[in-house]
Amino acid sequence: MDKQNTKHNTEQQILEAARTVFIRKGLEGARMQEIANEAGINKALLHYYFRSKEKLFNHIFENALSSVFDVINESILEDGDVFVFIETFVDNYLTTLQSNPFIPNFIFNEINSHPEKTGQFTEKIKLNVPGYKHMMEKNIAQKKICNIAPEHLLIDMLGMCVFPYIGRPLLEKVFFDEHPAGIENFLYERKQHIISFLKKSLQP
Repeated sequence: MDKQNTKHNTEQQILEAARTVFIRKGLEGARMQEIANEAGINKALLHYYFRSKEKLFNHIFENALSSVFDVINESILEDGDVFVFIETFVDNYLTTLQSNPFIPNFIFNEINSHPEKTGQFTEKIKLNVPGYKHMMEKNIAQKKICNIAPEHLLIDMLGMCVFPYIGRPLLEKVFFDEHPAGIENFLYERKQHIISFLKKSLQP
């Protein structure tokens, strides 16, 4: 195996280990030594690839956002169908959250603790808002959907997708206290529920 492949494999090994630790401990609770142990490498090698916990987290964070919003933006077309957009958005966004459930809490904690970072997040979340609004207006004009402000639909989608991950401890206690494994089935079913609910709510 050449050096380039070895470097790539080690980096991926570190990223998977970090994701596991971040899911378990969150950004604040995670420690570089714990990530190194999870990856099966020494701490010096971890620091060689990623100088700090924040740089490691940001790498995972940005890759996760790029993977979902690149696909979502591809579904925003001038003559696009809003229902196709909803399916693409919800499917890709929830798939990303399932793999990176620590992201919503991280974003909200950072914005609440450091409001000055809001601009950094909006730069990383590169959603084609003008194209989305134009697509919505065209679907409304063609009477494919009811008259709804584009902002409301986008916030509805985000809220319905994100809340179960932000409020997971509460949901587990209220609904799944006796059957802890039930939360995973609930989150899996949530995807189709959201898509179906939003489609019905947009009927003209």
